[in-house]
Amino acid sequence: MKTGVFRFAEKMGVKQVPTSKFIAWLESIGLRYERTRASHDHYNYPKGHPKRLTRTVTVRTKYKDIPILHIHTNLKTLGI
Repeated sequence: MKTGVFRFAEKMGVKQVPTSKFIAWLESIGLRYERTRASHDHYNYPKGHPKRLTRTVTVRTKYKDIPILHIHTNLKTLGI
Protein backbone atom coordinates (compact mmCIF):
# COMPACT_ATOMS: atom_id res chain seq x y z
CA MET A 1 0.00 0.00 0.00
CA LYS A 2 1.31 3.42 -0.95
CA THR A 3 1.40 6.16 1.67
CA GLY A 4 0.16 9.69 1.12
CA VAL A 5 3.54 10.97 -0.04
CA PHE A 6 3.79 8.33 -2.73
CA ARG A 7 0.20 8.87 -3.89
CA PHE A 8 0.74 12.62 -4.02
CA ALA A 9 4.02 12.27 -5.91
CA GLU A 10 2.48 9.81 -8.34
CA LYS A 11 -0.50 12.09 -8.94
CA MET A 12 1.77 15.08 -9.56
CA GLY A 13 4.09 13.04 -11.78
CA VAL A 14 7.05 13.53 -9.44
CA LYS A 15 9.59 10.73 -9.36
CA GLN A 16 12.65 12.59 -8.18
CA VAL A 17 13.70 15.98 -6.84
CA PRO A 18 16.97 17.75 -7.73
CA THR A 19 19.50 17.30 -4.93
CA SER A 20 20.34 21.02 -4.83
CA LYS A 21 16.67 21.98 -4.34
CA PHE A 22 16.17 19.42 -1.57
CA ILE A 23 19.28 20.64 0.27
CA ALA A 24 18.12 24.25 -0.11
CA TRP A 25 14.75 23.26 1.39
CA LEU A 26 16.44 21.49 4.32
CA GLU A 27 18.48 24.60 5.05
CA SER A 28 15.40 26.82 4.73
CA ILE A 29 13.65 24.89 7.54
CA GLY A 30 16.67 25.32 9.82
CA LEU A 31 18.78 22.19 9.27
CA ARG A 32 22.53 22.62 8.92
CA TYR A 33 25.24 20.48 7.34
CA GLU A 34 26.84 18.32 10.02
CA ARG A 35 29.23 15.88 8.31
CA THR A 36 29.95 13.70 5.27
CA ARG A 37 30.42 9.96 5.42
CA ALA A 38 31.31 8.34 2.08
CA SER A 39 29.09 10.22 -0.38
CA HIS A 40 26.33 10.91 2.15
CA ASP A 41 25.88 14.38 3.64
CA HIS A 42 24.18 14.48 7.04
CA TYR A 43 21.99 17.37 8.17
CA ASN A 44 20.59 18.17 11.60
CA TYR A 45 19.35 21.14 13.60
CA PRO A 46 22.16 23.10 15.31
CA LYS A 47 23.25 21.94 18.78
CA GLY A 48 20.98 23.30 21.47
CA HIS A 49 18.04 23.62 19.07
CA PRO A 50 14.82 22.29 20.63
CA LYS A 51 14.01 20.21 17.53
CA ARG A 52 17.43 18.48 17.34
CA LEU A 53 16.98 15.06 15.72
CA THR A 54 18.14 11.74 17.15
CA ARG A 55 18.76 10.52 13.59
CA THR A 56 20.25 12.83 10.96
CA VAL A 57 18.66 13.57 7.60
CA THR A 58 20.89 11.91 5.01
CA VAL A 59 21.34 13.10 1.43
CA ARG A 60 23.45 11.29 -1.13
CA THR A 61 25.07 14.11 -3.07
CA LYS A 62 26.69 11.76 -5.58
CA TYR A 63 23.46 11.74 -7.60
CA LYS A 64 21.83 14.63 -9.44
CA ASP A 65 18.32 13.75 -8.22
CA ILE A 66 16.95 12.25 -5.00
CA PRO A 67 14.46 9.37 -5.42
CA ILE A 68 11.02 9.86 -3.86
CA LEU A 69 11.65 6.93 -1.46
CA HIS A 70 14.64 8.75 0.08
CA ILE A 71 12.60 11.94 0.38
CA HIS A 72 9.85 9.98 2.12
CA THR A 73 12.33 8.47 4.59
CA ASN A 74 13.82 11.88 5.37
CA LEU A 75 10.38 13.41 5.87
CA LYS A 76 9.58 10.65 8.37
CA THR A 77 12.83 11.41 10.17
CA LEU A 78 11.75 15.07 10.37
CA GLY A 79 8.34 14.07 11.67
CA ILE A 80 6.53 15.56 8.67
